[in-house]
Amino acid sequence: MRSCEIFIEGIGAARAVEKIVRGGVPVLAARVQKKGVTVRVDGKHREKVFAILRGSCYNGKNVRFAGLLRLMRLGMARIGLIAGALVFAGLVLFFQGRVLRIEVVGSGAYYEAEVLRTLAGEGTKLFSPPPADRARITAEILSLPRVSFCALSHEGGVLTVRVEVSDEALPLAGGCLYAPADGVIESLTVLAGTACAAVGDSVSQGDAIVRSVTLVGEEELPVTVIASVTVRYAVDAEYAGSEQQALAQAYLEHGAIEELHTQRTEVGWRVTGSALAYAALNLG
Repeated sequence: MRSCEIFIEGIGAARAVEKIVRGGVPVLAARVQKKGVTVRVDGKHREKVFAILRGSCYNGKNVRFAGLLRLMRLGMARIGLIAGALVFAGLVLFFQGRVLRIEVVGSGAYYEAEVLRTLAGEGTKLFSPPPADRARITAEILSLPRVSFCALSHEGGVLTVRVEVSDEALPLAGGCLYAPADGVIESLTVLAGTACAAVGDSVSQGDAIVRSVTLVGEEELPVTVIASVTVRYAVDAEYAGSEQQALAQAYLEHGAIEELHTQRTEVGWRVTGSALAYAALNLG
C-alpha cells in the first residue's frame, strides 16, 4: 500500500484526526505524541489533508512516505550511494581480470627481461587481460638455457611467472657477443640480447654482434646475452713442407675449408679458400 505519515502539531492536535475524517479522508492509523499527533493516510489524500488543515490552528509537516512509495523515495535519496557502490564493484571486477603487476619468481628470476619480452610479444602487459595462450608462453620460456620448469598464475591482478633452472650454481657469462673473425655473418641465433648485425653483414673481429640489453616496450633493460654467431672468413696462408703437410696444418688451424686451392711457392705451399669461425655466449 502507498501511504504517508503526516505530523500535525498544535493545541489539541489529537482533534485534528476527527477534522480530517470529517473532511472525507480515511485515517489508516494515528499515534499521539508529546507535541502533536502523527496520522497515516493513503498517499493520494496527502494534498487533501493539507487543504483541510489550511486556515486552522493545526500545522501539518514532516511528510513521511510509507510502504512501497517510501521505499522508492528512500531509494531515490540514496541513488548516488547505490550508483557509487555499483561503479566500485564494477571496477573491482574489471581490475581483478586485468594484469596490474607482473612478478617473475624462482631460481630463474634473472630471466625477467626475457619473460617480459615474451609476454609483450603475446600482447600481455600492464592493464591487459591475462595471457590466453599460456602453453605457448611456457614453451618459449622453457626453451631458455637451463630452464627446467615454468608456470603462470593470475590472482588479484598479479600475474606471477615462476621460472626454475637446473645447474643453478653454474654462473652465466656476462657482456656482449663479439665477432670471432673478419668476414660475413653466416648464421646468427639470439635467444636473449639485442642483435647489432644480421646474416649477410660484413664484420670485423671484435665487433659487438649481440648487446646485453633488451627492449620491453619503450624501456631498455639489461639482460644476459644468450646467442651464437658463425662468421665465414677468407683463408690465405703459406706453409712450409709438402702439399700434404700444408693442408694438414691448414685444416688444423681452420677446420673445414671450402673453395680450397693450393699453390706452390718458394718456401712451400699457399692455401686459400674460406672457413667458418663460431662464437657463442651462454649457448652450447
